[in-house]
Amino acid sequence: DVRLFCLEVLALKEALHRVDNSWSQEIHDSLFDSTEPLSAIDQILTPHGDIRSDASEKLHGLFSEKEKLAREVQHQLDRLVKDHQMENLLQDKYVTTREGRWVLPIRSGMQHHMPGVIHGSSQTKQTVFMEPEKIVPINNRLRQIEVDIEEEIERLLTELSHYLASRNSEFESGQKILENCDIIFAEAQLCLKLNTNPCQFSEDDLELIELRHPLLQLSGREVISNSVTLNAEKAILLLSGPNAGGKTVLLKSIGLAAQMARCGLPICAAEGSRLPFFKNLLIGIGDAQSVDAELSTFAAHMNLLNLATELQGKDSMILIDEICGSTDPEEGSALARSFIESFARQSVFAVITSHLGPLKSGWQPKDAILNGSMEYNRKTGRPSYNFVAGLPGDSLALQTAKRVGVKLEIVDRATELLSPLTRERLQKLEQIEQLRSDVMMLQEHLKAENKKTQQLKSKYESKLQEFDKEKQAWLEKTVRKAEKKVDEEMQKVKAADTFTKHRQLQEIKFQLPEIIKAKNIDRGLAAETPDEFAKRFPPGSKVFVPTLNQDGIVQSTPNSKGDVAILSNSIRLHLSWQDLKPPGKAQNPTSQLVRESSGFSVPLSNEDMSLDVRGKTVEEALEELEMTLDRAAGRQEDRVKIVHGHGTEALKKAVRAYLSRSIYVKKWKAGSQENGGDGITWVELDTQR
Repeated sequence: DVRLFCLEVLALKEALHRVDNSWSQEIHDSLFDSTEPLSAIDQILTPHGDIRSDASEKLHGLFSEKEKLAREVQHQLDRLVKDHQMENLLQDKYVTTREGRWVLPIRSGMQHHMPGVIHGSSQTKQTVFMEPEKIVPINNRLRQIEVDIEEEIERLLTELSHYLASRNSEFESGQKILENCDIIFAEAQLCLKLNTNPCQFSEDDLELIELRHPLLQLSGREVISNSVTLNAEKAILLLSGPNAGGKTVLLKSIGLAAQMARCGLPICAAEGSRLPFFKNLLIGIGDAQSVDAELSTFAAHMNLLNLATELQGKDSMILIDEICGSTDPEEGSALARSFIESFARQSVFAVITSHLGPLKSGWQPKDAILNGSMEYNRKTGRPSYNFVAGLPGDSLALQTAKRVGVKLEIVDRATELLSPLTRERLQKLEQIEQLRSDVMMLQEHLKAENKKTQQLKSKYESKLQEFDKEKQAWLEKTVRKAEKKVDEEMQKVKAADTFTKHRQLQEIKFQLPEIIKAKNIDRGLAAETPDEFAKRFPPGSKVFVPTLNQDGIVQSTPNSKGDVAILSNSIRLHLSWQDLKPPGKAQNPTSQLVRESSGFSVPLSNEDMSLDVRGKTVEEALEELEMTLDRAAGRQEDRVKIVHGHGTEALKKAVRAYLSRSIYVKKWKAGSQENGGDGITWVELDTQR
C-alpha cells in the first residue's frame, strides 16, 4: 500500500510538471520526493509484494545455500529411487515432503529395512513416509536455514517499517494533497463530460443561455437546450404547458445550475450565462406527505409554501412544481395567486409550474410575473421541449389522453362535459398557437443566425491561423535574408577601421525586423488534421466512439482515406478520424507517467503478463511461449515477462533464440538485478501489428 501511494505521488508530480501555471507549480513543490522511500521498499520487496532474495547480503547467502542443499537432497533421493535394491521397499517412485522435510514413500512393513526417521503414513496405512538417514543432517540444515531466513526477513521489514514511520508527516501531507487533487480532477472530468462553462455572478438578474439538464447530457443523447432570462422587473417565472412537455425538467435544470454554481462548478449552459449567488434554495418537487407527522399531500405542500414566504431578497431562489395542484382547482388557484403575490413582494427569484387555468391570466404588465410555456406540435400533439417566454401554455389534457391511447368515446364525452367557456377558450387557442408558432419561428431564425455567426467566427479564426503561419514563414525568410546580408557586409568592412565597421553593422542590424512570437493557443482537444490526430492519439490511446457511445482503443494511424482501426469491447471497426472524439472515460495515468519519469516497474491494476517455464522441457516451454505470445498480441499487451531460471542455460538460450525470430517481438532484454536478474527475460511486443 505504501509503495502504491509513493507511485501515485511520483505520477502526480510528473503530471503537474508538464503543466505551466502557478497552481500546478505550487502543488508540485508541496509534494514530498517519494523516490527515496520507493527505492527503500523496492530494495526489499518485488512490485508484487514478495521478498527479494537479494534484499541483503545475508539473505542472498541463505537463499543460495538453501538452493544448493535442496539440489543435493533431490540428487541423493533421486539416486535412492532409481536404486534397484530399493524397488521392493518403495511404494511409488517419487519424492515428496512432510513437515518441511524431504521423504520417500516406503511400503508399510518394510520401514525396518531402511534406516531413517518416520514422518507419517498415508490414510490407508499402506505407505510410510521416511526420511533416509543419509539426508537427515542436510534436512536439519535446511530447516535451520529457513528459520534464519524468516528472522532476516523480519529484521529487514522491521527496519523498513521504522524508516517509513519516521516519514509519517510527509505521508500525511501527501495524502491531503492527493485527496484535494482527486476532487479537483474529478470536477474537471465532470465538466468535460457535461460540456459545461463557467458562469458569472450577478446581483439581480439571471440569464441562462442554452441551458441543459446535466443527467440528460450524461446520457449521450441529443439534448434540447433552452434559454431563460429573469431580472428585477420579472423575477418569477410561471411555467405552464402540456403534460410530459418538459416543465419539470426545465425547472430542475435551473435549480441544478444554481446549485452547481454555488458549489464552484461550471454549469450546463453556454458562455456568458450569469446568475446570482443564491444563499437560500427552497425546493418543492414531489410528494412530501407524511403519515407519522399527520400531513397530507396538500398539508405538506402548504407547510413548504408558508416557509417560502419567509425568504427575502434576490439571493433567494424558490422552485415549486405544481403549486397548489392537490386540491379544489378554484380554491387552489386563489391560494397559489396569493402565494405568488407574496413571493413578488419579498423580491425573490422563483420558478413555478402549474396547470391551473386561472393562474395563466390576470397578471398586470407591472407585476413581477413572467408567463412561459413549453412548445408542442399542434398537428402531432407531441411536445418539442422548447421554452417560449411571454406566453402561457395549455395543459392539453384531452390531446395527451388521445396520444397515449385513451378510448375515443371517453375523450369525446369529456369534451362534451366541458363548460361553454372552456370550450370557447379551447377554440380560441388557435390564435394563441399561431402567435406561439411565430415566436418559435423567430427563435429558430435567431438560432440559425447564431449558428451561422459561429461558423463564420471559426472560419475567420482558421484564416487568422493561416495568416499567422504565413507571417511567421515570411518573417523567418526575411531574417535569413538579413543575416545573409549581414555576413556579406561583414566581409566587405574587414579592411575598414573598427569604428566604421561597428557603425555599419549597427545600421544594418537596426534595419532588421523585430520578431515577436505569439504564444501557442490551445484550440481544444479535437484534432484538425490526420497528422495531428496521429500525434495526439497514437496506437494504444483511448478515444470516444460516438456511434457506439463508448470509448475504444486506437489500433492504427489514419490511412490514405483517413480511416482509423478501432477496438471497442471486442468490436473491430474502421472509422474516419474526424468522427472520433477525446475519451469520455477517465484513465488512470499513474503507470504511464511513472514509467516515463523513472526506472520503477509499475504494476497497479493491470500487471505485466508473465509465463513461468522452469522445470519444463525445451519443446514444452516453446509451445507454451508461442501460445502466450498469441494471447498477449490479441490483448494488445505491451510486454511479457518470461521466467526460465538458469539451470544448464539450455532453456534460456532456446527461449531467447525463439524470441529473436518471433514476428510478435519488437525486442527483448535480460532482467536486471532490480527486476529478476538473468533468470528472467522481458519481452517488448510489437503493438503495431
